[in-house]
Amino acid sequence: MTDEPGYTPDKLVRTLSLPRRIGHALVGLAGLTAAATITQLWATEPTPLPARTQIAFATLITIGLAWTAFATYTLIRRPLFALDRVIAATLALTFTTLLTTGTTLLALTRANPTAALISATTGLTLITTATLMLLRARTYRTALLTRKHDLEGRG
Repeated sequence: MTDEPGYTPDKLVRTLSLPRRIGHALVGLAGLTAAATITQLWATEPTPLPARTQIAFATLITIGLAWTAFATYTLIRRPLFALDRVIAATLALTFTTLLTTGTTLLALTRANPTAALISATTGLTLITTATLMLLRARTYRTALLTRKHDLEGRG
């Protein structure tokens, strides 16, 4: 027998709780389902789609596959000191910025200032939320790394 516990700090931090594992699995399945659905829709079109639609479909498929890859990586590799939160927030910020830019430009090319204003306002709200999530995730990760270094220094 040994006096040391079987759970090291690294082991405890690397494991996900059941609700977080389920959440990551759902995110992965949602991304894969979205990518597969759009791919099927695109593949079964009887006539070639316009270039803008093809770009939009390719972008949406890429976004779905990115969320699937993130979820798979997190579930297999296990998160390390909240790195999964930083990656998820970075993906959210990237995709909301892309969405806002695309929808606002589309509204402007159609000379619809009301739609452009609504798109930009909604998009900026989403970008602000994603930015706050990223800052919070980075702060949490830094706190965990600091705590780990403190604990390692005592041992």
